[in-house]
Amino acid sequence: MYANNCFLSKVQHLRAKQIKSLIHSLKQKIKKIEQEGEVGPANCHILRYQVNRNGTVYWYYKLQAAESIFPMATNNEKKTKYKYLGRAGSSAHIDAVEKLTRRNLIDELERIIQSLNESYLHIYIGTETE
Repeated sequence: MYANNCFLSKVQHLRAKQIKSLIHSLKQKIKKIEQEGEVGPANCHILRYQVNRNGTVYWYYKLQAAESIFPMATNNEKKTKYKYLGRAGSSAHIDAVEKLTRRNLIDELERIIQSLNESYLHIYIGTETE
């Protein structure tokens, strides 16, 4: 605890307890998401791009990271920001969508938990008033 509980009103103590309970519940949701399958890397998104060959337009997908984290196709020792996923509906494309969906859900839950932790602190350090 951040402060002595005897200085909190019953209402503040109840609200703090509810926040802690919600944080616990959200952490359990994160664990459940992680158990569903592999989670995509942070700071990545899927890009759609086109290639024009002999007058025909082809659409492909790639995974793009903020930093070079994927092994290059030609040299596994070097890293690149991109990972080729192929056409829409390919196994690599679907797999990347599922992994990034898990990543985005976890990231959002973690932002909510951070906000709730700040709310919890406001109750205990007295910056919140009744």
